[in-house]
Amino acid sequence: MKNIISTLLIALSFMVLIAIVSVVAGTIVYLIWPVAIPAIFPGLVESGTIAGELNWWVAVCFTWLCGTLIKNTQTINK
Repeated sequence: MKNIISTLLIALSFMVLIAIVSVVAGTIVYLIWPVAIPAIFPGLVESGTIAGELNWWVAVCFTWLCGTLIKNTQTINK
């Protein structure tokens, strides 16, 4: 029983760590996006191809998605 509880606590702490990293990175993306993206891609923002602004939750999800894709790409290439 102690083994199961310790395994669950380790898994829970790992998930909390991933959530904290996603929130911090997503907040950074949320703050930088409206300044950087319109400056780098002004035509794409004007045409609506790329969003000029993101809400906070979309930035967190976008960061999580990019991190997952990059991690899986590195795993496949090894």
